[in-house]
Amino acid sequence: MRGERRTKIIAIVLAILFTFMQLAGWQISMRYGTSVHRSEFFQNIGVLHGVQLVFAAVFETAFWYAAADFSFYFLGRRKKRRRGGKNELTGGGENISGNRVWLLTWIALSGCLFIGLLACWPGIYSYDAQGQLGQAMYPETVYTMHHPLLHTLFMGKIITLGYRVSGENLASGILLYSIVQMLICSAVFTYAVCFIRKITGRRWLTAAAFLYYAFFPTVVLFTFCTTKDVLCSAFLHLMTILTFELYQDMTGFFAGKGKAVLLILSGVLMCLFRNNGVYAVVLAAIFAAVFFRQNLRAVCFVLIPVAALSVLSNRGLQTALQARSPSMVEASSVPIQQLARVYCDEGEAGFDAEQLDLLYQAVSPETLEGYDPAIADSIKNFVSFDDVVMGQKGAYLKLWLEIGIRHPGKYIAAFLDNTYQAWYPGTSIMKYPESGVYDYLEIDGFDTVIKEPKIPWLYAVYHRIATEFSYQKIPGLRLLFSIGAMFWVVLFTFFYGIWKKDRGITAALMLILCFLATCLLGPVVLVRYYLNLFYIFPVCIAFIAGR
Repeated sequence: MRGERRTKIIAIVLAILFTFMQLAGWQISMRYGTSVHRSEFFQNIGVLHGVQLVFAAVFETAFWYAAADFSFYFLGRRKKRRRGGKNELTGGGENISGNRVWLLTWIALSGCLFIGLLACWPGIYSYDAQGQLGQAMYPETVYTMHHPLLHTLFMGKIITLGYRVSGENLASGILLYSIVQMLICSAVFTYAVCFIRKITGRRWLTAAAFLYYAFFPTVVLFTFCTTKDVLCSAFLHLMTILTFELYQDMTGFFAGKGKAVLLILSGVLMCLFRNNGVYAVVLAAIFAAVFFRQNLRAVCFVLIPVAALSVLSNRGLQTALQARSPSMVEASSVPIQQLARVYCDEGEAGFDAEQLDLLYQAVSPETLEGYDPAIADSIKNFVSFDDVVMGQKGAYLKLWLEIGIRHPGKYIAAFLDNTYQAWYPGTSIMKYPESGVYDYLEIDGFDTVIKEPKIPWLYAVYHRIATEFSYQKIPGLRLLFSIGAMFWVVLFTFFYGIWKKDRGITAALMLILCFLATCLLGPVVLVRYYLNLFYIFPVCIAFIAGR
């Protein structure tokens, strides 16, 4: 009886979360024309009001509650039958992690990913790579910490090596870096494939995971893209799997020492390849200390050392390279968007004279009027942040709080508008109301490196996905390309772990959710920020389908 009540509570919490995200996302995407539901029927429904909204909320909550409750019942019954029947799994997949099998899987996976590289030869030179490369290539250029120093060094020096050896051919440097990063990613994906075989014992699921990591475009194309998010997500992926193994057998995990070192190393590298990683680890440590007090060893001997080593390593790199400290404007994207939203909706009437004077010291009225609900760059890039805001931190914090107390609804709306494409599956993540259209995968990259596809037809397929959004025309399949859909899978699996009382699942996915929380504070929703959701997808399926 107590178990049934617990199941119902978990199901209703999950139903409320899904209902809120579904309805809020629907309203926003319909308002801004970013919905993937382009049929005349859905477009005629449009934005919901009054009774329509109440009816939809009640119906959605009942539907998601029934779906969650049935899912838990079905999964519980199925696993009981498997444990009690002849097909009970007894660990037949354990030897899949043998060195020979692991090496063969890594080689095969690397070969498949190389096919994708051939189609996008010599790689994808995009995002912030140009500025980072200049710091690593030219001694007179000052290092900055706007991007992670380790990534600037790692990427920059490898590209520079290829550039120098080839006779100053930048394409050769990009190719060399693409291959190195691809090999690292394929090693992590190989660990994931072997892990899935180990915990499920199912060959078909292992094969499906292999094919996903080898050929799914979102995974494949980023393995040879120069953005820092790729290696950060890869090491977070490894850290997540190792965290599950830690909580499944903590005594054995620490007794081996090798995996404990690998877990800490993957965590430190994750943090060093993206600045917000350390905040995610600290947040995860707080949650783990509160909800997993039986296993405080994981907090004391893993999460705290990861955070401490990451901070010390970053400070050491900064000192050694005499790098300039980063601006906090990027981390202030949400408050900037919220103040701009109030100004855009209310005008000067939303502020008193003193508040308006303080606001205008940091940003001009013309800039505030250029507010874009889905991306902070049009405002934050023109704020006098370091020389004005940081000089009067207390005054600007007070301004933000006072306006928020007066207009809480607009603050909430600004945050939801800026983030809905990360948690609502039915939206396009490329279109923005005022900013035109973004390339889903940034496949073209900078024009300083010309693409020379060795498999032109495959490049054409990738290009249609990236710039023509061809996948959106296929219902069901398009969910695999959706950040929001992947987030829902992680969220359901997390609550499944709570229902099953599996601390391994909940602790592992808590890392993903904490990292996601830090990404939601960023300026915009882009695929690269949420790559870890795509990487963890097969593992979530394995958690649900496991023994």
